[in-house]
Amino acid sequence: MVIASPWRRLLASLIDGLILVPLSFLLMSLAGINPLTASTTFLQDFLFNWLPSWAYYVIFTALYGATPGKMALGLRVVRTDGQPVDWLTAFMREVIGKTLSTLPLLLGYLWAFFHPRRQAWHDLIADTVVVRLGQARGKTEEGSLG
Repeated sequence: MVIASPWRRLLASLIDGLILVPLSFLLMSLAGINPLTASTTFLQDFLFNWLPSWAYYVIFTALYGATPGKMALGLRVVRTDGQPVDWLTAFMREVIGKTLSTLPLLLGYLWAFFHPRRQAWHDLIADTVVVRLGQARGKTEEGSLG
C-alpha cells in the first residue's frame, strides 16, 4: 500500500467541498432560506450542513471506500490491515473522528503531516489509512514512511 500524502488528501477534500457547498445551498433554498444573505441558526446549520456532509462522507466511504474527491485523485480509505471499510468504521471515521479532528483548531487534520503513516486523528480513531491506488507497495507518496 502506498500511503497518500496529506496534500493529496487536502485536494480531495476541496473537491468534495465543491460538491457539498452547492448541495447545502440547494437544501437551504428548498427550505425557503436564502443561503447568501440569511444568518443561520444552530439547528439550520445542523440540518443543512452537518447532516448532509456526514451522510455524504459515511455513505461514500462505506460503499466505495472513497468520496468523489478521493476517487478523482485515485485515493481510497482502508482499514490498517488493508481490508475495506465497513459502515461502523466509516461512521467512526467520518462523524466521530472528523468532529474530534476539527474541534481543536483542526489539529487532528494537521497531525497527518507529522505522523509516520500520514494518519490524522480520525484515521487513528477508526484504525484506517488513506492509500493511493495502483502504486507500488510499502511506501508513502514521498517514497518513505518518514
